[in-house]
Amino acid sequence: MFTFFDCEVFPRDWMVVFEQDGQITKVHNDRNALERFLSGVQILVGYNNYSYDDRIIASILKNFNPYETSQKIINNKRFNLRLNNPLTLDVMQEIRQGLSLKEAQANMGLDIVETPIDFDLDRELTSSEIEKVFQYCQNDVLTTKELFEKRESYFTSKFELVKEFKLPAPEVKKTRAQLSASILQAQKHTKPDQDRLKIDFDNRFFQNSIPQELFDFYRGLQERFKSGEDPQELEREKMTLTLCGVEHQYGLGGLHGARENYYSEGNIMRIDVSSFYPTLMINHNFISRAAQKPELYKKIYDERLRLKAAGDPKQEVYKIVLNATFGASKSKWNPLYDPRQFNNITTCGQLILTHLIVVLEPYIELIQSNTDGIIVKYENEELIRGMTQDFGDYWGLSFDFDLITKIAQRDVNNYVIQFQNGKIKAKGRFANFAGGNYERNSLTIIDKALVDYYMHGKRVNQTVVDCWKKNELDRFQLVAKAGKYDGMAQEIREPTLFDGTYTSRFKELQKVNRIFATKDKTLGPVYKTRNDKEIKYSKVPYTSENCLVWNGDLSKLDKRKIDLSWYIKEIEKWLF
Repeated sequence: MFTFFDCEVFPRDWMVVFEQDGQITKVHNDRNALERFLSGVQILVGYNNYSYDDRIIASILKNFNPYETSQKIINNKRFNLRLNNPLTLDVMQEIRQGLSLKEAQANMGLDIVETPIDFDLDRELTSSEIEKVFQYCQNDVLTTKELFEKRESYFTSKFELVKEFKLPAPEVKKTRAQLSASILQAQKHTKPDQDRLKIDFDNRFFQNSIPQELFDFYRGLQERFKSGEDPQELEREKMTLTLCGVEHQYGLGGLHGARENYYSEGNIMRIDVSSFYPTLMINHNFISRAAQKPELYKKIYDERLRLKAAGDPKQEVYKIVLNATFGASKSKWNPLYDPRQFNNITTCGQLILTHLIVVLEPYIELIQSNTDGIIVKYENEELIRGMTQDFGDYWGLSFDFDLITKIAQRDVNNYVIQFQNGKIKAKGRFANFAGGNYERNSLTIIDKALVDYYMHGKRVNQTVVDCWKKNELDRFQLVAKAGKYDGMAQEIREPTLFDGTYTSRFKELQKVNRIFATKDKTLGPVYKTRNDKEIKYSKVPYTSENCLVWNGDLSKLDKRKIDLSWYIKEIEKWLF
Protein backbone atom coordinates (compact mmCIF):
# COMPACT_ATOMS: atom_id res chain seq x y z
CA MET A 1 0.00 0.00 0.00
CA PHE A 2 2.82 2.42 0.90
CA THR A 3 5.73 3.28 -1.41
CA PHE A 4 8.60 5.32 0.01
CA PHE A 5 10.59 7.71 -2.14
CA ASP A 6 13.19 10.46 -2.36
CA CYS A 7 14.44 12.71 -5.18
CA GLU A 8 17.84 14.22 -5.94
CA VAL A 9 18.19 16.95 -8.56
CA PHE A 10 21.24 18.33 -10.42
CA PRO A 11 21.47 20.70 -13.42
CA ARG A 12 21.82 17.79 -15.89
CA ASP A 13 20.55 14.82 -13.88
CA TRP A 14 17.62 13.84 -11.71
CA MET A 15 17.19 10.62 -9.76
CA VAL A 16 14.34 9.04 -7.80
CA VAL A 17 14.59 6.02 -5.52
CA PHE A 18 11.49 4.05 -4.50
CA GLU A 19 11.10 1.33 -1.88
CA GLN A 20 8.06 -0.91 -2.08
CA ASP A 21 7.64 -4.17 -0.15
CA GLY A 22 11.40 -4.51 0.32
CA GLN A 23 12.21 -3.88 -3.34
CA ILE A 24 14.31 -0.88 -4.44
CA THR A 25 13.57 0.81 -7.78
CA LYS A 26 15.87 3.48 -9.23
CA VAL A 27 14.91 5.95 -11.95
CA HIS A 28 17.45 8.22 -13.65
CA ASN A 29 16.49 10.82 -16.27
CA ASP A 30 13.66 8.64 -17.61
CA ARG A 31 10.21 10.25 -17.44
CA ASN A 32 8.48 7.28 -19.08
CA ALA A 33 9.93 4.87 -16.54
CA LEU A 34 8.77 7.20 -13.76
CA GLU A 35 5.23 7.30 -15.18
CA ARG A 36 5.09 3.51 -15.53
CA PHE A 37 6.23 2.97 -11.94
CA LEU A 38 3.80 5.52 -10.46
CA SER A 39 0.86 3.96 -12.31
CA GLY A 40 1.02 1.04 -9.86
CA VAL A 41 1.46 3.13 -6.69
CA GLN A 42 -1.39 3.72 -4.22
CA ILE A 43 0.24 6.04 -1.66
CA LEU A 44 3.65 7.71 -1.88
CA VAL A 45 5.44 8.52 1.37
CA GLY A 46 8.37 10.93 1.62
CA TYR A 47 10.07 13.33 4.02
CA ASN A 48 9.42 17.04 3.45
CA ASN A 49 7.90 15.95 0.15
CA TYR A 50 4.93 18.31 0.41
CA SER A 51 7.43 21.16 0.08
CA TYR A 52 9.96 19.56 -2.26
CA ASP A 53 9.77 16.04 -3.73
CA ASP A 54 6.08 16.11 -4.73
CA ARG A 55 6.72 19.23 -6.78
CA ILE A 56 9.83 17.73 -8.36
CA ILE A 57 7.87 14.64 -9.45
CA ALA A 58 5.04 16.85 -10.75
CA SER A 59 7.48 18.95 -12.80
CA ILE A 60 9.06 15.85 -14.36
CA LEU A 61 5.65 14.41 -15.27
CA LYS A 62 4.66 17.72 -16.88
CA ASN A 63 7.97 17.79 -18.77
CA PHE A 64 9.26 20.84 -16.90
CA ASN A 65 12.92 21.23 -15.97
CA PRO A 66 13.20 19.70 -12.45
CA TYR A 67 16.38 21.66 -11.67
CA GLU A 68 14.62 24.96 -12.33
CA THR A 69 11.76 23.76 -10.11
CA SER A 70 14.27 22.81 -7.41
CA GLN A 71 15.87 26.25 -7.51
CA LYS A 72 12.48 27.94 -7.19
CA ILE A 73 11.73 25.83 -4.11
CA ILE A 74 15.15 26.47 -2.53
CA ASN A 75 14.83 30.22 -3.16
CA ASN A 76 11.26 30.32 -1.79
CA LYS A 77 9.71 31.49 -5.05
CA ARG A 78 5.97 30.98 -5.20
CA PHE A 79 4.53 28.90 -8.01
CA ASN A 80 1.55 26.63 -8.45
CA LEU A 81 2.62 23.02 -9.01
CA ARG A 82 1.21 20.06 -7.09
CA LEU A 83 1.22 16.27 -7.38
CA ASN A 84 -2.40 15.13 -7.21
CA ASN A 85 -1.99 11.48 -8.18
CA PRO A 86 -0.96 9.28 -6.47
CA LEU A 87 -1.93 10.37 -2.97
CA THR A 88 1.12 11.35 -0.89
CA LEU A 89 1.95 11.49 2.81
CA ASP A 90 4.75 13.52 4.41
CA VAL A 91 6.54 11.97 7.38
CA MET A 92 7.76 15.46 8.33
CA GLN A 93 4.20 16.66 8.94
CA GLU A 94 3.55 17.74 12.56
CA ILE A 95 7.02 16.63 13.62
CA ARG A 96 9.37 18.84 15.67
CA GLN A 97 9.81 22.07 13.73
CA GLY A 98 13.09 22.26 11.85
CA LEU A 99 13.94 18.56 12.18
CA SER A 100 15.82 17.62 9.00
CA LEU A 101 16.07 14.04 7.83
CA LYS A 102 19.84 14.18 8.38
CA GLU A 103 19.32 15.29 11.99
CA ALA A 104 16.83 12.47 12.54
CA GLN A 105 19.37 10.00 11.13
CA ALA A 106 21.99 11.36 13.54
CA ASN A 107 19.60 10.93 16.46
CA MET A 108 19.01 7.34 15.38
CA GLY A 109 22.75 6.56 15.34
CA LEU A 110 22.89 6.06 11.56
CA ASP A 111 25.62 7.01 9.11
CA ILE A 112 25.12 10.71 8.28
CA VAL A 113 28.13 11.30 6.03
CA GLU A 114 26.90 13.62 3.28
CA THR A 115 27.46 13.11 -0.43
CA PRO A 116 30.50 15.11 -1.61
CA ILE A 117 28.90 15.85 -4.97
CA ASP A 118 27.91 19.47 -5.57
CA PHE A 119 24.18 19.78 -6.31
CA ASP A 120 24.94 22.72 -8.63
CA LEU A 121 27.51 20.77 -10.69
CA ASP A 122 26.81 21.97 -14.24
CA ARG A 123 27.72 18.85 -16.18
CA GLU A 124 26.42 15.33 -16.54
CA LEU A 125 27.34 13.13 -13.59
CA THR A 126 29.76 10.27 -14.09
CA SER A 127 28.62 6.69 -13.56
CA SER A 128 30.55 6.62 -10.28
CA GLU A 129 28.87 9.83 -9.09
CA ILE A 130 25.46 8.52 -10.10
CA GLU A 131 26.02 5.39 -8.04
CA LYS A 132 27.07 7.48 -5.00
CA VAL A 133 23.98 9.66 -5.29
CA PHE A 134 21.72 6.62 -5.64
CA GLN A 135 23.25 5.14 -2.47
CA TYR A 136 22.79 8.44 -0.61
CA CYS A 137 19.21 8.67 -1.85
CA GLN A 138 18.46 5.05 -0.94
CA ASN A 139 19.67 5.62 2.64
CA ASP A 140 17.24 8.54 2.91
CA VAL A 141 14.38 6.42 1.59
CA LEU A 142 15.07 3.64 4.11
CA THR A 143 15.27 6.19 6.92
CA THR A 144 11.96 7.69 5.77
CA LYS A 145 10.39 4.23 5.93
CA GLU A 146 11.76 3.67 9.43
CA LEU A 147 10.47 7.04 10.62
CA PHE A 148 7.08 6.31 9.08
CA GLU A 149 6.91 3.07 11.06
CA LYS A 150 7.83 4.93 14.25
CA ARG A 151 5.02 7.42 13.53
CA GLU A 152 2.51 4.79 12.43
CA SER A 153 0.01 5.75 15.16
CA TYR A 154 -0.01 9.36 13.94
CA PHE A 155 -0.88 8.42 10.35
CA THR A 156 -3.33 5.75 11.51
CA SER A 157 -5.15 8.39 13.54
CA LYS A 158 -5.55 10.58 10.45
CA PHE A 159 -6.95 7.70 8.39
CA GLU A 160 -9.34 6.92 11.25
CA LEU A 161 -10.49 10.54 11.44
CA VAL A 162 -11.21 10.57 7.72
CA LYS A 163 -13.11 7.28 7.98
CA GLU A 164 -14.98 8.06 11.22
CA PHE A 165 -16.24 11.44 10.06
CA LYS A 166 -16.74 10.44 6.41
CA LEU A 167 -14.32 12.96 4.92
CA PRO A 168 -13.00 12.73 1.33
CA ALA A 169 -9.89 10.51 1.10
CA PRO A 170 -7.46 13.34 0.09
CA GLU A 171 -8.23 15.02 3.44
CA VAL A 172 -5.77 12.58 5.02
CA LYS A 173 -3.00 14.85 3.72
CA LYS A 174 -4.08 17.54 6.18
CA THR A 175 -2.78 18.05 9.70
CA ARG A 176 -4.98 16.89 12.54
CA ALA A 177 -5.88 20.50 13.38
CA GLN A 178 -6.94 21.03 9.75
CA LEU A 179 -8.97 17.82 9.89
CA SER A 180 -10.68 19.12 13.03
CA ALA A 181 -11.62 22.24 11.10
CA SER A 182 -13.13 20.08 8.35
CA ILE A 183 -15.05 17.96 10.87
CA LEU A 184 -16.53 21.05 12.55
CA GLN A 185 -17.20 22.61 9.11
CA ALA A 186 -15.23 25.72 10.01
CA GLN A 187 -15.51 28.89 7.95
CA LYS A 188 -12.96 31.61 8.63
CA HIS A 189 -14.15 34.37 10.93
CA THR A 190 -14.28 37.63 8.97
CA LYS A 191 -12.39 39.77 11.52
CA PRO A 192 -10.97 37.37 14.11
CA ASP A 193 -8.40 39.81 15.52
CA GLN A 194 -10.65 42.76 16.26
CA ASP A 195 -11.74 41.48 19.69
CA ARG A 196 -8.89 39.06 20.51
CA LEU A 197 -8.31 40.58 23.97
CA LYS A 198 -11.93 40.96 24.98
CA ILE A 199 -11.94 38.42 27.81
CA ASP A 200 -15.17 36.99 29.26
CA PHE A 201 -14.96 36.47 33.03
CA ASP A 202 -17.31 34.02 34.72
CA ASN A 203 -19.17 35.99 37.44
CA ARG A 204 -18.29 33.28 39.97
CA PHE A 205 -14.63 34.38 39.83
CA PHE A 206 -15.49 37.59 41.68
CA GLN A 207 -17.32 35.71 44.45
CA ASN A 208 -14.22 33.77 45.48
CA SER A 209 -10.82 34.55 46.98
CA ILE A 210 -8.89 34.95 43.73
CA PRO A 211 -6.22 37.68 44.11
CA GLN A 212 -7.37 41.03 42.75
CA GLU A 213 -3.97 41.53 41.08
CA LEU A 214 -4.90 38.91 38.49
CA PHE A 215 -8.05 40.71 37.40
CA ASP A 216 -6.12 43.97 37.29
CA PHE A 217 -3.50 42.33 35.05
CA TYR A 218 -5.99 40.91 32.54
CA ARG A 219 -8.13 44.06 32.49
CA GLY A 220 -5.02 46.15 31.99
CA LEU A 221 -4.20 44.14 28.88
CA GLN A 222 -7.73 44.68 27.59
CA GLU A 223 -7.60 48.44 28.13
CA ARG A 224 -4.21 48.76 26.43
CA PHE A 225 -5.56 46.71 23.51
CA LYS A 226 -8.52 49.08 23.19
CA SER A 227 -6.10 52.02 23.14
CA GLY A 228 -4.31 50.54 20.12
CA GLU A 229 -1.32 48.60 21.51
CA ASP A 230 -0.08 45.58 19.53
CA PRO A 231 -2.12 42.55 20.76
CA GLN A 232 0.65 40.08 20.01
CA GLU A 233 3.04 42.06 22.22
CA LEU A 234 0.42 42.24 24.96
CA GLU A 235 -0.14 38.49 24.75
CA ARG A 236 3.53 37.92 25.54
CA GLU A 237 3.43 39.91 28.76
CA LYS A 238 3.78 38.15 32.13
CA MET A 239 3.11 38.95 35.75
CA THR A 240 4.44 37.24 38.86
CA LEU A 241 2.40 36.47 41.94
CA THR A 242 3.33 34.49 45.06
CA LEU A 243 0.64 31.92 45.74
CA CYS A 244 0.77 29.32 48.49
CA GLY A 245 4.42 30.22 49.11
CA VAL A 246 5.42 29.64 45.48
CA GLU A 247 6.19 32.34 42.93
CA HIS A 248 3.89 31.94 39.91
CA GLN A 249 4.12 33.45 36.47
CA TYR A 250 0.88 34.33 34.72
CA GLY A 251 0.31 35.17 31.08
CA LEU A 252 -2.18 34.50 28.31
CA GLY A 253 -0.40 31.23 27.53
CA GLY A 254 -0.89 29.67 30.96
CA LEU A 255 0.42 29.76 34.51
CA HIS A 256 3.57 28.15 35.89
CA GLY A 257 5.03 27.94 39.36
CA ALA A 258 7.41 25.61 41.17
CA ARG A 259 9.70 25.37 44.19
CA GLU A 260 13.22 25.46 42.81
CA ASN A 261 15.97 22.96 43.66
CA TYR A 262 13.41 20.91 45.55
CA TYR A 263 13.53 17.26 46.61
CA SER A 264 10.98 15.43 48.69
CA GLU A 265 9.58 12.00 49.53
CA GLY A 266 6.39 10.95 51.28
CA ASN A 267 2.73 11.88 50.84
CA ILE A 268 2.73 13.69 47.50
CA MET A 269 -0.13 13.87 45.02
CA ARG A 270 -0.58 15.07 41.46
CA ILE A 271 -4.04 16.55 40.85
CA ASP A 272 -4.89 17.00 37.16
CA VAL A 273 -8.07 18.38 35.64
CA SER A 274 -9.49 15.80 33.24
CA SER A 275 -9.78 17.09 29.67
CA PHE A 276 -9.43 20.62 31.06
CA TYR A 277 -9.57 22.85 27.99
CA PRO A 278 -12.21 20.88 26.05
CA THR A 279 -14.44 20.96 29.16
CA LEU A 280 -13.98 24.73 29.51
CA MET A 281 -14.80 25.16 25.82
CA ILE A 282 -18.14 23.42 26.33
CA ASN A 283 -19.04 24.74 29.79
CA HIS A 284 -18.25 28.37 28.95
CA ASN A 285 -19.12 28.40 25.23
CA PHE A 286 -15.51 28.99 24.20
CA ILE A 287 -15.57 26.87 21.03
CA SER A 288 -14.19 28.74 18.00
CA ARG A 289 -16.85 30.98 16.52
CA ALA A 290 -15.67 29.84 13.08
CA ALA A 291 -17.12 26.36 13.71
CA GLN A 292 -20.40 26.07 11.82
CA LYS A 293 -21.28 22.93 13.80
CA PRO A 294 -20.22 23.77 17.40
CA GLU A 295 -22.82 21.34 18.75
CA LEU A 296 -20.84 18.55 17.06
CA TYR A 297 -17.92 19.33 19.38
CA LYS A 298 -20.12 18.47 22.38
CA LYS A 299 -21.22 15.24 20.70
CA ILE A 300 -17.59 14.30 20.05
CA TYR A 301 -16.76 15.12 23.69
CA ASP A 302 -19.60 12.94 25.03
CA GLU A 303 -18.76 10.07 22.66
CA ARG A 304 -15.12 10.20 23.71
CA LEU A 305 -16.13 9.88 27.41
CA ARG A 306 -18.41 6.94 26.57
CA LEU A 307 -15.68 5.14 24.61
CA LYS A 308 -13.09 5.85 27.32
CA ALA A 309 -15.35 4.42 30.03
CA ALA A 310 -15.83 1.30 27.89
CA GLY A 311 -12.08 0.93 27.36
CA ASP A 312 -12.47 1.39 23.61
CA PRO A 313 -9.19 2.58 22.01
CA LYS A 314 -11.20 4.53 19.43
CA GLN A 315 -11.58 7.20 22.13
CA GLU A 316 -8.12 8.45 21.14
CA VAL A 317 -9.46 9.51 17.73
CA TYR A 318 -12.09 11.68 19.38
CA LYS A 319 -9.55 13.05 21.86
CA ILE A 320 -7.43 14.27 18.93
CA VAL A 321 -10.30 16.39 17.58
CA LEU A 322 -11.04 17.84 21.03
CA ASN A 323 -7.46 18.88 21.71
CA ALA A 324 -6.57 19.96 18.17
CA THR A 325 -9.57 22.27 18.03
CA PHE A 326 -8.20 24.24 20.98
CA GLY A 327 -4.75 24.67 19.39
CA ALA A 328 -6.25 25.52 16.01
CA SER A 329 -8.02 28.55 17.49
CA LYS A 330 -4.62 30.28 17.82
CA SER A 331 -3.29 29.15 14.41
CA LYS A 332 -3.71 31.99 11.92
CA TRP A 333 -3.72 29.64 8.91
CA ASN A 334 -6.42 27.34 10.27
CA PRO A 335 -10.09 27.98 9.47
CA LEU A 336 -10.83 27.62 13.22
CA TYR A 337 -8.65 30.64 14.02
CA ASP A 338 -10.29 32.63 16.82
CA PRO A 339 -7.70 34.12 19.20
CA ARG A 340 -10.34 35.65 21.49
CA GLN A 341 -11.68 32.19 22.32
CA PHE A 342 -8.13 30.87 22.80
CA ASN A 343 -7.41 33.68 25.27
CA ASN A 344 -10.73 33.08 27.01
CA ILE A 345 -9.89 29.41 27.50
CA THR A 346 -6.38 29.93 28.89
CA THR A 347 -7.43 32.83 31.14
CA CYS A 348 -10.42 30.96 32.52
CA GLY A 349 -8.23 27.90 33.10
CA GLN A 350 -5.64 29.91 35.04
CA LEU A 351 -8.25 31.53 37.26
CA ILE A 352 -9.93 28.20 38.05
CA LEU A 353 -6.60 26.59 38.91
CA THR A 354 -5.73 29.60 41.08
CA HIS A 355 -9.07 29.18 42.85
CA LEU A 356 -8.27 25.51 43.53
CA ILE A 357 -4.90 26.44 45.05
CA VAL A 358 -6.56 29.07 47.28
CA VAL A 359 -9.15 26.52 48.46
CA LEU A 360 -6.55 23.87 49.30
CA GLU A 361 -3.85 26.21 50.65
CA PRO A 362 -4.49 25.60 54.41
CA TYR A 363 -4.10 21.83 53.94
CA ILE A 364 -1.17 21.43 51.51
CA GLU A 365 2.37 22.34 50.68
CA LEU A 366 2.26 23.39 47.03
CA ILE A 367 5.15 21.95 45.04
CA GLN A 368 4.21 22.84 41.47
CA SER A 369 1.45 24.43 39.35
CA ASN A 370 1.38 23.90 35.60
CA THR A 371 -1.46 24.68 33.13
CA ASP A 372 -3.90 21.87 33.97
CA GLY A 373 -2.82 20.57 37.35
CA ILE A 374 -0.87 20.88 40.58
CA ILE A 375 1.48 18.73 42.65
CA VAL A 376 1.05 18.97 46.41
CA LYS A 377 2.36 17.47 49.65
CA TYR A 378 -0.41 16.58 52.08
CA GLU A 379 -1.27 14.95 55.41
CA ASN A 380 -4.89 13.92 54.90
CA GLU A 381 -5.49 12.27 51.52
CA GLU A 382 -9.22 11.76 52.04
CA LEU A 383 -9.68 15.45 52.88
CA ILE A 384 -7.79 16.62 49.76
CA ARG A 385 -9.69 14.27 47.47
CA GLY A 386 -13.04 15.28 48.95
CA MET A 387 -12.40 19.03 48.76
CA THR A 388 -11.12 18.75 45.18
CA GLN A 389 -14.14 16.74 44.08
CA ASP A 390 -16.49 19.29 45.68
CA PHE A 391 -14.56 22.00 43.84
CA GLY A 392 -15.01 20.04 40.61
CA ASP A 393 -18.78 19.88 41.18
CA TYR A 394 -18.81 23.65 41.60
CA TRP A 395 -17.00 24.28 38.30
CA GLY A 396 -18.31 21.29 36.32
CA LEU A 397 -14.89 19.59 36.20
CA SER A 398 -13.52 16.17 37.05
CA PHE A 399 -10.07 15.35 38.40
CA ASP A 400 -7.47 12.60 38.19
CA PHE A 401 -5.39 11.84 41.30
CA ASP A 402 -1.96 10.17 41.16
CA LEU A 403 0.05 9.34 44.27
CA ILE A 404 3.78 10.14 44.15
CA THR A 405 6.56 8.75 46.34
CA LYS A 406 9.48 10.99 45.22
CA ILE A 407 10.02 14.24 43.36
CA ALA A 408 13.22 16.04 42.32
CA GLN A 409 12.55 19.46 40.82
CA ARG A 410 15.14 21.92 39.58
CA ASP A 411 12.43 24.30 38.34
CA VAL A 412 9.01 24.18 36.65
CA ASN A 413 10.53 22.99 33.36
CA ASN A 414 12.96 20.39 34.75
CA TYR A 415 11.76 17.71 37.14
CA VAL A 416 11.28 13.97 37.70
CA ILE A 417 8.62 12.20 39.74
CA GLN A 418 8.17 8.58 40.77
CA PHE A 419 4.59 7.41 41.20
CA GLN A 420 3.47 4.95 43.83
CA ASN A 421 3.30 2.18 41.20
CA GLY A 422 6.99 2.72 40.37
CA LYS A 423 6.41 4.52 37.07
CA ILE A 424 8.64 7.52 36.44
CA LYS A 425 7.67 10.70 34.59
CA ALA A 426 10.23 13.37 33.74
CA LYS A 427 10.41 16.70 31.95
CA GLY A 428 13.13 18.93 30.55
CA ARG A 429 16.69 17.88 31.30
CA PHE A 430 15.40 14.70 32.99
CA ALA A 431 13.01 13.72 30.18
CA ASN A 432 15.12 11.34 28.08
CA PHE A 433 16.35 9.16 30.94
CA ALA A 434 15.18 6.06 29.06
CA GLY A 435 17.05 7.16 25.92
CA GLY A 436 16.56 9.62 23.10
CA ASN A 437 14.44 9.27 20.02
CA TYR A 438 14.50 10.31 16.37
CA GLU A 439 13.47 13.87 17.29
CA ARG A 440 15.95 14.49 20.13
CA ASN A 441 18.93 12.47 21.19
CA SER A 442 21.65 14.70 22.62
CA LEU A 443 23.49 14.21 25.93
CA THR A 444 20.87 11.85 27.32
CA ILE A 445 23.58 10.55 29.65
CA ILE A 446 22.75 13.66 31.73
CA ASP A 447 19.06 12.75 31.89
CA LYS A 448 19.76 9.16 32.91
CA ALA A 449 22.41 10.03 35.50
CA LEU A 450 20.15 12.63 37.15
CA VAL A 451 17.18 10.25 37.33
CA ASP A 452 19.42 7.44 38.63
CA TYR A 453 20.82 9.79 41.27
CA TYR A 454 17.55 11.24 42.56
CA MET A 455 15.20 8.28 42.09
CA HIS A 456 17.56 5.34 42.74
CA GLY A 457 20.43 6.83 44.76
CA LYS A 458 23.05 5.83 42.18
CA ARG A 459 26.30 7.76 41.91
CA VAL A 460 26.76 9.85 38.77
CA ASN A 461 30.11 8.35 37.80
CA GLN A 462 28.67 4.84 38.13
CA THR A 463 25.86 5.60 35.67
CA VAL A 464 28.34 7.09 33.18
CA VAL A 465 30.70 4.11 33.34
CA ASP A 466 27.85 1.58 33.15
CA CYS A 467 26.41 3.17 29.99
CA TRP A 468 29.87 3.30 28.42
CA LYS A 469 30.46 -0.39 29.20
CA LYS A 470 27.07 -1.31 27.69
CA ASN A 471 28.03 0.53 24.47
CA GLU A 472 25.12 2.96 24.85
CA LEU A 473 27.23 5.48 22.97
CA ASP A 474 24.35 7.53 21.64
CA ARG A 475 23.85 8.75 25.21
CA PHE A 476 27.16 10.65 24.93
CA GLN A 477 26.51 12.33 21.58
CA LEU A 478 25.40 15.86 20.89
CA VAL A 479 23.76 16.34 17.50
CA ALA A 480 24.43 19.84 16.18
CA LYS A 481 23.37 21.47 12.93
CA ALA A 482 24.29 24.73 11.24
CA GLY A 483 20.67 25.87 11.23
CA LYS A 484 20.55 29.59 10.42
CA TYR A 485 24.34 29.74 10.24
CA ASP A 486 26.23 29.25 6.97
CA GLY A 487 28.16 26.17 8.03
CA MET A 488 30.19 24.39 10.70
CA ALA A 489 33.91 23.98 11.33
CA GLN A 490 36.30 22.45 13.86
CA GLU A 491 39.58 23.74 15.20
CA ILE A 492 42.38 21.24 14.57
CA ARG A 493 45.59 21.66 16.62
CA GLU A 494 48.87 20.38 15.22
CA PRO A 495 52.03 20.15 17.38
CA THR A 496 54.85 22.47 16.26
CA LEU A 497 57.92 20.75 17.74
CA PHE A 498 58.34 19.00 21.05
CA ASP A 499 57.63 21.92 23.39
CA GLY A 500 53.89 21.27 23.81
CA THR A 501 52.77 24.15 21.59
CA TYR A 502 50.32 23.86 18.70
CA THR A 503 49.34 25.62 15.52
CA SER A 504 45.65 25.75 14.71
CA ARG A 505 43.65 25.47 11.53
CA PHE A 506 39.95 25.16 10.87
CA LYS A 507 38.47 22.13 9.17
CA GLU A 508 35.15 22.62 7.39
CA LEU A 509 32.43 20.22 8.50
CA GLN A 510 29.10 19.21 7.02
CA LYS A 511 25.93 20.95 8.21
CA VAL A 512 24.80 18.23 10.63
CA ASN A 513 27.34 16.62 12.95
CA ARG A 514 27.52 14.16 15.80
CA ILE A 515 29.87 15.46 18.52
CA PHE A 516 31.55 13.73 21.49
CA ALA A 517 33.91 14.97 24.20
CA THR A 518 37.34 13.41 23.66
CA LYS A 519 40.70 13.09 25.38
CA ASP A 520 42.52 13.94 22.14
CA LYS A 521 44.03 17.43 22.66
CA THR A 522 44.70 17.89 18.94
CA LEU A 523 40.95 18.05 18.35
CA GLY A 524 39.58 21.44 19.35
CA PRO A 525 36.08 22.90 19.70
CA VAL A 526 33.35 22.75 17.05
CA TYR A 527 31.86 26.02 15.81
CA LYS A 528 28.95 27.27 13.78
CA THR A 529 30.23 29.69 11.14
CA ARG A 530 28.88 32.81 9.49
CA ASN A 531 30.45 33.97 6.24
CA ASP A 532 30.63 37.75 6.47
CA LYS A 533 33.69 39.70 5.28
CA GLU A 534 35.58 37.53 7.73
CA ILE A 535 34.35 34.15 8.90
CA LYS A 536 32.82 34.44 12.36
CA TYR A 537 32.92 31.45 14.71
CA SER A 538 30.37 30.62 17.44
CA LYS A 539 31.18 27.64 19.64
CA VAL A 540 28.49 24.98 19.76
CA PRO A 541 26.92 25.18 23.26
CA TYR A 542 27.30 22.28 25.71
CA THR A 543 30.35 20.85 23.95
CA SER A 544 33.88 20.20 25.18
CA GLU A 545 37.04 22.14 24.31
CA ASN A 546 38.15 18.87 22.74
CA CYS A 547 35.59 17.38 20.35
CA LEU A 548 35.47 14.18 18.36
CA VAL A 549 33.17 14.48 15.33
CA TRP A 550 31.86 11.08 14.32
CA ASN A 551 29.31 11.00 11.49
CA GLY A 552 29.64 7.36 10.54
CA ASP A 553 27.64 4.46 11.89
CA LEU A 554 27.70 4.76 15.67
CA SER A 555 28.43 1.06 16.12
CA LYS A 556 31.85 1.63 14.53
CA LEU A 557 32.98 4.39 16.93
CA ASP A 558 36.07 3.60 19.06
CA LYS A 559 34.59 4.34 22.48
CA ARG A 560 38.04 4.58 24.09
CA LYS A 561 38.30 8.06 22.56
CA ILE A 562 35.38 9.38 24.66
CA ASP A 563 36.32 11.53 27.66
CA LEU A 564 34.03 10.24 30.43
CA SER A 565 35.32 12.75 32.99
CA TRP A 566 33.93 15.66 30.94
CA TYR A 567 30.43 14.16 31.07
CA ILE A 568 30.64 13.54 34.82
CA LYS A 569 31.53 17.20 35.41
CA GLU A 570 28.66 18.37 33.19
CA ILE A 571 26.17 16.18 35.06
CA GLU A 572 27.39 17.43 38.45
CA LYS A 573 26.55 21.00 37.37
CA TRP A 574 22.90 19.93 37.35
CA LEU A 575 22.85 18.56 40.89
CA PHE A 576 21.09 20.57 43.58
